[in-house]
Amino acid sequence: MQQEYAAQGLQIITVNLDQERHLADEFLRTIPTKLPVVYDPQGKIAEAYKLVGMPSSYLIDRAGNIRFFHTGFFINKQKQYEQEISSLLQEKE
Repeated sequence: MQQEYAAQGLQIITVNLDQERHLADEFLRTIPTKLPVVYDPQGKIAEAYKLVGMPSSYLIDRAGNIRFFHTGFFINKQKQYEQEISSLLQEKE
């Protein structure tokens, strides 16, 4: 989705909560990503966003407001996720 919508302004950022950096690095060697990874071992980001489960996704509009929130990733909801992204990308600032 990042590659498909990047030109329209989508930026996906991943947050890793592992307290030991080497565990995160091991995971990323097994399942590499081209997305930026922010390491948050103290869980400050998770606390600020009231994280309830992993993985979680927050769709934030251009003004910085959380507009959609999802816990988990369900392949049968992929069209819904893409529709939400598309609708936000079409909005003007």
